[in-house]
Amino acid sequence: MISIRKQLFAIFLSIGCIMVLSTSLIVNVTIQRSFQLYIENNINYASDMLVDVLERLYEEDQWQQNLGEQLILENYLGMGNFSIAVLTPDKRFIWGTTQKELAEEIKREGNGNKHLGVRTGLYSFEDKPLHDRYGSIVGYARIGYYPTATLNMNDMQFKKDINLSIVWCCSMILMCFIFAGVYLSRLFTYHIYGISKTSIALADGKLNARYPFKSKIKEIETLRHSMNYLGEKLERQDTIRKKLISDVSHEIRTPLHILQSNLEAMIDGIYPIDEEQMNMLYKEVVRFGKLLNNLDLLKNIEEQETSMDFKLINLNESLGEVFDAFKIVAKEKKINYHMKSNETETVMIMADKDGMKQLWMNVLSNAFKFTADRGEIKVTTSLLNGNKDCQVVIEDTGIGIDSEDLPYVFERMYRGDKSREKYEGSGIGLTMVKNIVEAHRGKVKIESEANKFTHVIIILPVNMMMLEPNNISTKMKNYMKLGSKN
Repeated sequence: MISIRKQLFAIFLSIGCIMVLSTSLIVNVTIQRSFQLYIENNINYASDMLVDVLERLYEEDQWQQNLGEQLILENYLGMGNFSIAVLTPDKRFIWGTTQKELAEEIKREGNGNKHLGVRTGLYSFEDKPLHDRYGSIVGYARIGYYPTATLNMNDMQFKKDINLSIVWCCSMILMCFIFAGVYLSRLFTYHIYGISKTSIALADGKLNARYPFKSKIKEIETLRHSMNYLGEKLERQDTIRKKLISDVSHEIRTPLHILQSNLEAMIDGIYPIDEEQMNMLYKEVVRFGKLLNNLDLLKNIEEQETSMDFKLINLNESLGEVFDAFKIVAKEKKINYHMKSNETETVMIMADKDGMKQLWMNVLSNAFKFTADRGEIKVTTSLLNGNKDCQVVIEDTGIGIDSEDLPYVFERMYRGDKSREKYEGSGIGLTMVKNIVEAHRGKVKIESEANKFTHVIIILPVNMMMLEPNNISTKMKNYMKLGSKN
């Protein structure tokens, strides 16, 4: 298995090599074409000049008077690495240099590059027609050459310099890709290795492990935040778990100790076995049973064993039934307790009746538990998003929730107060509320300020298919009446 760092470096190096090779090939091909065009232009120029000289000499009747000497005088016999020959109109050789003579001449000059061109190149020639003053063809001028041997020293040096420049440029480009590959592979993998080590530390039980170094790459920074958030959640869950074990141990030990002490006292005859003692023991047994029931509820939440029977129910009826059950408590604590639900009188929701009852029961019981005497609890319902959703807000003027505890109120067994003796409860009420709301495809959130207020906001989807009569349009009512008459 290859590390991501090596893979990234190999990719960059491969891209660099491909670019260098392709660039070198393109530049070389371009230069070769340019030089070929340069050679052809030189040959065409020399050919045209030679044709003009030969035609002039023909008109001066000097072809039969030692043509070679005349060309030497015109400075065209040594015009370069070309073979020059004059042919009759039927292309019979009159005078000039052959291919073999040109090759031997180049070899005698001892120029290695041109000699190499003779050995590796192809001999080419071109017959240019020669005309008299009347336009008739009087012969042909044959110019032969080896293309690679026609370059002079300056041309060869220029070509060599160009190739050397290409080598240097390609080397620099390749080095840049190597450095870029090393830098970018380290930029990507440095933080990934650190985050992976942090995850291993979390898996090994070091829940306080965090990766503090920020990355300039958005995706890696998101991964870092996610890992650190996971660590915080695990650490919080571990704290809650330890607190749960401590609380359960305390809750179980207390009633068992009381039962054991009182039973031993009755056995020893210190306490009489009368109705008062039996009632006290009964209360401790009930308290112990409530604790076990809470643990069963927690088990059901974690294993999602609760099943719900979804049916169409009226929102106000479901809420009003539980609301009325708390009126006696409100009267005893002299709490200003009221509900405003005019806007949702005919709203129907697809829900589990028992689940909704448990939902309202948990929320309202929390509101009464943490609201002092002569406080206020208000329940308000409304429609949202074009009547597609309904909102239920339970407001109280209780002790509120500290800002540091607010993000964790839906965690199972979490309790914001540090003393379990001050307020009774198992710490799973809001966890059950969240599970029930989410099972109904809804949302729940809490807004609170310590020692001032708490607002529990529950949003549930309204059933748009089945509406109560007050929500049915006039046109639909007419259709219903017509159907009943038929």
